[in-house]
Amino acid sequence: MLKWLLRPLGISNLRSVWMTMLISNLVLLLIPVSMGAFLYTKVEASLENGANRSNKAMLEQLKLSLDGKLNEVEKLAQQIIFDPKLEYLLKLSGDPDSPDRYKFIEFMQNTMSRPGNITNFILDYYVYFDKSDLILKSGLMTDSRKFYDMYYSYQGMSYEKWREEMLGSFHTMAYLPTATLLRRAEYDPMESLDKNPLNVVTFTQSLPGRDRKDIKGSFVVLINESQIKEMFAQIESANDSSIYVVDGDGRTIMATDREPLPSELLSRIKGSGGLFNQSLNGDEKMVSYTASKKEGWKYVLVTPRSVFMQQVIRIKQWAVILFALCLAVGMSAAFMITYRNYSPLRRAVNAILRGKNWSGKPSVNEYEFIMQTIEGSLHEEKNLRNLLAQQTPVIRSNYLSRLIRGQMDVDASERGGQSLRFMDIEFVSDYFSVIVVHIDGIARFNEEQSEEQWALARFIISNIGMDMIEIPHKSFAVELDRDRVVFLNNFDPQLFGDADRVIREMCVSLKTIIEQRFKMDITVAAGLPHAGAKSIGESYAEAVAAFEYRIIRGGGTIIHFQDIQKVHAHYYYPIDIEVQLINFVRSGDTENVLKLLDTIYMMNFESGSITPEIGRCLFFNITSTFLKIINATGTDQHDILGPDIDLVKDIFSYETAEGMHKRTKKLYELLTESLVTERTDHSSQLLQEMERFVDEHFTDPNMGLGMVADRFGMTPQYVSTFYKKQSGKNLSDAIVRKRIELAKQHMCDKDLTNAQIAQMVGYTSDVVFIRAFKKLEGVTPGKYRENMLPSYADDAG
Repeated sequence: MLKWLLRPLGISNLRSVWMTMLISNLVLLLIPVSMGAFLYTKVEASLENGANRSNKAMLEQLKLSLDGKLNEVEKLAQQIIFDPKLEYLLKLSGDPDSPDRYKFIEFMQNTMSRPGNITNFILDYYVYFDKSDLILKSGLMTDSRKFYDMYYSYQGMSYEKWREEMLGSFHTMAYLPTATLLRRAEYDPMESLDKNPLNVVTFTQSLPGRDRKDIKGSFVVLINESQIKEMFAQIESANDSSIYVVDGDGRTIMATDREPLPSELLSRIKGSGGLFNQSLNGDEKMVSYTASKKEGWKYVLVTPRSVFMQQVIRIKQWAVILFALCLAVGMSAAFMITYRNYSPLRRAVNAILRGKNWSGKPSVNEYEFIMQTIEGSLHEEKNLRNLLAQQTPVIRSNYLSRLIRGQMDVDASERGGQSLRFMDIEFVSDYFSVIVVHIDGIARFNEEQSEEQWALARFIISNIGMDMIEIPHKSFAVELDRDRVVFLNNFDPQLFGDADRVIREMCVSLKTIIEQRFKMDITVAAGLPHAGAKSIGESYAEAVAAFEYRIIRGGGTIIHFQDIQKVHAHYYYPIDIEVQLINFVRSGDTENVLKLLDTIYMMNFESGSITPEIGRCLFFNITSTFLKIINATGTDQHDILGPDIDLVKDIFSYETAEGMHKRTKKLYELLTESLVTERTDHSSQLLQEMERFVDEHFTDPNMGLGMVADRFGMTPQYVSTFYKKQSGKNLSDAIVRKRIELAKQHMCDKDLTNAQIAQMVGYTSDVVFIRAFKKLEGVTPGKYRENMLPSYADDAG
């Protein structure tokens, strides 16, 4: 039939596999029949004994193999430890400038180089020198801190604990239990992201090993646990067993099962070997063990008894049934199986012939024909995938960029997710948030600052940022600009309530790693988490709005949109403060000018409740005041700013409010100091005019700070400060003194009462006059007349 179908295509010499399949099935059916009777008589009696012997033999083989591997470790240790140069190096300080430094390098090159007979069983080894705090391994010499941070460290173990327990404690040919080793790249920190942790058994020997109290170093060998487990694999897979390696203290050095051996089982493991049954968690186990040449080590094999008993029962039940069935229906079953197996093959060939035009060499049989067809299809698919893979990064970046800007809706359904998988994008829900990372500068990362370095900076931030989010959430990075990377965070719907915490921790972790490890300055702005098709565009708009607050909070900060919602749309810069600032500048009072500018900045920006737009308005207003003073004093702008400099552009060229504030203070300081010289004579003249005005009008009841301020066009506060600074006394006290002196002159006239004198010197009430007189002279006006003017007292009598 197949030949008839393929004859029009020129493939007529196919040889059908029908007979091959039929003969194979008949043989397979007859083999169990012929051997079943013989095997049944032998299996039941010998199964358990054979299993025990097999287990014991495999355990002994495992012991010999593993002991041999461990001997390699000890031979390596003896080769390094008994090197005559080692004891001398243990005494050296390891000073980088010392000529002995080369001896460490020579020892590393000559002795620490990896011997040719060392297999993959030994992952690596190194020597630690306590006095010099150096670690030597093949091709490497570094200090312990850098070695722990950049090469090998243990999961869950800090540097201090590793150095104290493993390197600083006394060990004699000690094997430590399995631990997870974190491996890092030696030259490129980014490669460590691709290195998986590895379980290792650690061998350690203290140096020189003669005295527990005199530990000068350690020799450490890292043994690859996977190599040991490969030795266990045959036994473990053969009978569903668990294998344990236990030392003399009962510690499990390594095991294929996570559950530790119970103490009651360990107590029965004695002597050089044995076999016994033990009930563990209600399940009967067969325990085989043998002793190693290592002092106190035991190799323990724990096998479920049910494995053997079920096989025996199953063999009893099925032996008779299969024997009868095979004899009764063997031939018919062979024909039916052949037909069923051949039918899919025939349909597959027909489908291929209907779906495409065949153009190739004639095939031997149906399998060869299908294989040639599949190879051709795979080759075409590979070409298409390669072409698509070349365009995938561009397509992915364009898609994420449009998605983040809200130019398209996201489809997080299963159907929509299938259309995105070719871009390696898979959303877990329609809950999203956006984080904007602005690179403030890469000067500390690389002084070159070329486009290649900027691209590398964006690459580092993108990869690290995507790793910062907690699983099962996801993060996607897209580069929007030369100095800007945006992260699209997709949250698991069941954990969306915890999204705000995840965002904040991600921002802090990303900023810490980028600034501390890679020396790049960044500003991070985060939008709120949202749900729905338009959630991405909304969150991006919020993140951009939060980033605008960089002018308020400065660069190198983390700004969350949630934290900037409670702001007010006004600023503190009243007219009287502006007038006071103008007066301070015009009087040349640099100290008070700078203090007042600091006060204005503190009142508006340190609270963090002002918007960027209002903040710019405030600086524009302060700049306007600066221009008013320049215009009023006739000062040339070029003397302050320099030639060809625009004042407004100069101040607003700074990206942060702090920078604008510092520049504003500098300009005000320059302007104030430029007015100091020409204002010095003016201050003296102004003081004389004030004193002349007070002398002429101090008897006026309205005389005070307000009247003097109105006369000279200044604020009362400024008048008080100016008069105090120039004359050394308060203006109010000077007015009171002049009035009291005039009152004392009028007291010589016996006809004048105290009330009349008070009105004559400028007081509207004799009570106020008496109080001021007593405060200044120490006595009341009447008492003064009695004591100082006796004639007045006689006439009064």
